[in-house]
Amino acid sequence: MAVVLDRARDTNLFGKTTEERERIMADTTGIEPLLRSSTTIEIDTRKSLTEVVDQLATLAGPPPSHR
Repeated sequence: MAVVLDRARDTNLFGKTTEERERIMADTTGIEPLLRSSTTIEIDTRKSLTEVVDQLATLAGPPPSHR
């Protein structure tokens, strides 16, 4: 949950106030387990950009061949 709260809020004003941050924490606690229980793949964006892109490329598979 710290990742969500630590992300910069330069272009998105939501999450700057104490009340909004508490809502983020409550929503994460209540909703995240539901999302995780129904997923088959999780991409951890705390990893380096290279690792995330490599994971996405692996999931996407090879590019289609052009005929």
